[in-house]
Parts: sequence; C-alpha cells; structure tokens
Amino acid sequence: MVSLAVLVAACAVTAPREAEAGEPPPETASGKSACDEFEAKNERELKAFVAQQQATAYKYPTPDTVLTAPWGPFFKWFGGNVDLVLATVVPSFGAQIRGQTPTTVLSWPLTFPIGPYYACSRKVGSFNVSGHKIHRLMLEPGLVAGSDLGAGFYARGGYRFLYHPADWVVGPGAGVGSTFELGMKEPKRFSVSPELLVQFGHCCDPGYFILYFRREFFFEGVNKAVWQASLGYTWM
Repeated sequence: MVSLAVLVAACAVTAPREAEAGEPPPETASGKSACDEFEAKNERELKAFVAQQQATAYKYPTPDTVLTAPWGPFFKWFGGNVDLVLATVVPSFGAQIRGQTPTTVLSWPLTFPIGPYYACSRKVGSFNVSGHKIHRLMLEPGLVAGSDLGAGFYARGGYRFLYHPADWVVGPGAGVGSTFELGMKEPKRFSVSPELLVQFGHCCDPGYFILYFRREFFFEGVNKAVWQASLGYTWM
C-alpha cells in the first residue's frame, strides 16, 4: 500500500512544469550565496516595477458578504489556499512494527524551517520568491492502533536536515528526535529515534510529499525497538 502511494506521489510531483498550463520553467538558484543574490535581484526588480506604475484612484471597499454575512473573504482565502489546508488537516498515513505486531499510524507532523534559504525560485513574471530551508525543527503528534495492542498516543520532537536543490524533484534527508508514548500496553516512556526521509516535489513551490523511515529505541517497556514508515503531504 505504501509502495503504491509512493509511486502515485512520485508521478504526480515529477510531471514536467511545462505541462502546467504551458507556463515557462521558473527561475531558480541553489546555495545560500546564490539565493541571497537572487532575493536581492528580486527586490531591485520589484522596486523598479513599482516605480513604473501609475497612481490609481482610490476605490472605496464594499462589503463582501454571502447571505448577508462576511463570508466572502474567508471563501476566497480558502479557495486560494487549498494546499495549505490539506497539508494542515490531512494526516500522514503509516505503519509500525512492534516486535512481530503491525499497527496503523496517523500523525500530523508540524514543520518549523530555520536558517537561510539554500534553494529558491520564482515564476516568470512574478516577484514572489519561494525558498527551501535545509534545517527544520519538528513537532509530531500521532495516534497508533493495533488489533492486539489497543490504541495509543505519541508526541515527537526532533530535528531534520533536508537537502533539496532547486532543480531536483527528489530531496534526501535525515533526522533525529525523541518520542513520548502513552498507551499500546506499554508504560509511559521516551525514546531516541533516528530517521531517514525522502521528499518528493518541485522545489521550491510549497507542497511536497514526504516518505520517512524511523527506528524508535525506547528506554523501557516490552517492545523497545519499533520500526515506522509513513507517507504524508506537507506544505514546506
């Protein structure tokens, strides 16, 4: 099941950009220095563009309502940010192996990129630069369920390093963290958990699929070694 999902995700995100409404390929740069220069160039071009624009007459804003309620701005925002909503609400799907027992996992990884951009891009005719940061902090709550072990909850904090140059559609990475687990017929416990991951997507537009493999080394309990594989959609 996971293999099929990975194949579908890879086919979806590796389709040529030129096929998207006939748009030309975006301008890209890879590396911190190159992205710094790219952003400076974008800022200069944006200022030049703004300076060439003619002043427009002020237009008084009118209420944007739906059934007399101010739902208009909300529906417009929602329609323009479907990818962000899906990445926030839809969980990652995965499985764990606990000894010889398989379980199902639903998780909601939250990503907090830090540091400078190491890859960046913008669409032709736009002044919006999208960037990718290779360092990120993670907070991942999740639910686990197995027919023989019942259900449980976990929360994992960690760090990830994700390398994804602007002209790649696949980015490798690795991470390490610690998981707090409650339930699954185990005591309350913590782990050390290294992981390997692969990110599928067109850098650097937001919206990627991430597949990760993780090994949990718990300090106590019956099943101290737990394997996990999950696939999910993430915004950045």
